[in-house]
Amino acid sequence: MKALRKQEVTIQAANEFKVGDQIEVGKYTATCQKITRKGALFLLDQYLDTAYQMNREYTNAGGYEASDLRKELQKEEVLNIFSSIQSIMVPFKNGDLLRIPYAEEFFGDVDNYEPSGKKQWLLMKDRKNRIAIREGEAYEWGWLQNKVKSSSALFASVNDDGYADYTDASASNGVRPVFRLG
Repeated sequence: MKALRKQEVTIQAANEFKVGDQIEVGKYTATCQKITRKGALFLLDQYLDTAYQMNREYTNAGGYEASDLRKELQKEEVLNIFSSIQSIMVPFKNGDLLRIPYAEEFFGDVDNYEPSGKKQWLLMKDRKNRIAIREGEAYEWGWLQNKVKSSSALFASVNDDGYADYTDASASNGVRPVFRLG
């Protein structure tokens, strides 16, 4: 992603972000995807170093909210990656500091997935922005929050070509956390 501006993250600058701004988060970069009343939404540009399962069991029961992946993203080991910005991170409605994207945020309206009511992020209209890698790996698939409507075991994903797809809940895929700074 081409950054419009690269910023140092400070408490003073947190409310001055624009879509396309990039920041450093540990060894990763993140790009501002959307500005909301509660803060600026950022998405990591790379997948975390570890690929994760959505659920250890082959099920999508309870959706992302009840998933093993959601629990992993709230663990200290993952949150420590964001320690340099944690003081200005704004929790989501459920209290989490990190989440993963919804299919609609990447692709706009999609038919095969349970809807979230979200809108496509402007930068995701360009397919190359939906593609990501883990350090030392080739392009790979990544998790999205939506369950597949016609299945009890599948979740939405973005494939290694940047298109919408779906994956077994117990498969290991890339994770690009979303966080909000305010």
